[in-house]
Amino acid sequence: MKKNNRKLFHFIILSFFFFFCPFLVDAEGTAISGFKVVGNPYLEETFDVILYLDEIKGTSDDLGLAGIQGYFYYDKDKLELVSYESLAPYTIIFSENRVVGLGIYEYMNGYQDILRFTFKAKKKGDAIINFPDLDSPDSKAEKVYITGCQETLSITNRPEPLTIDETSIYVLTKTSKKLTVSYNLEGTVTGSWSSENPSIATVSQDGTVTGVSQGITKVIYQTNNGYRVECTVTISNYLKGDVTKNGKVNIKDVMDVMYFYTRKKTPTEDLYIIGDMNNDGKLNLKDANLILAVYLKKF
Repeated sequence: MKKNNRKLFHFIILSFFFFFCPFLVDAEGTAISGFKVVGNPYLEETFDVILYLDEIKGTSDDLGLAGIQGYFYYDKDKLELVSYESLAPYTIIFSENRVVGLGIYEYMNGYQDILRFTFKAKKKGDAIINFPDLDSPDSKAEKVYITGCQETLSITNRPEPLTIDETSIYVLTKTSKKLTVSYNLEGTVTGSWSSENPSIATVSQDGTVTGVSQGITKVIYQTNNGYRVECTVTISNYLKGDVTKNGKVNIKDVMDVMYFYTRKKTPTEDLYIIGDMNNDGKLNLKDANLILAVYLKKF
């Protein structure tokens, strides 16, 4: 090989290492971070928050990153950190809100749970947890830039396991009203309705209460796992439209309904039910006209 040709060959080889090797060694990647909340942040109860990475790419063979470091912040006024543990193939140190991945550097696939925090909710309200962006690469072994993430946790009291929409109702004889129950229970739950005194009021398995005779009793809903709610039922013999409760429908009943409507005053529950002629949940001019119609037919 001639001397000039050897120089040109050496120049090409050196140029390759000079221009391309830095990109091979210092390949930069990206990933996004996020939080998964496991459980519910109920007051005085514990729940888990998992920090994960996803869409990891641009690192060696696009398999993942080799280390992680960053800062993790939480609202110390509302949250108590009970414990934390590594979920990735790292020895992770958590000190003064700083999360550092050390030790075994293994490449990961495109998604990885990194760290589990167990918190106890100690005060109601919104609590923020945050893993912010860093200005420098987050990974020690690979230059991987990780986007930050933030989550707002709403700390509340644990809801009642079983609730009923009304705890007391007023029903006329031979009329009905439906009750509804709501579950805040895990798993499959069933239940049944019953009446303490069916001679006063009956209840069907869809929660419909029917007045039989005047009196007071209770209807009960109980689940197969022991939860129970009840409603006090008052049954009245008064005629529909007999707002004055004098045993007949007349002009005074019309005037009483008009009084409640125009003065925007709320009648007692029993008067409200007796005067609501069209059962639309309101007491207004339509009811007054219907009462008047009943009166005129009897006049």
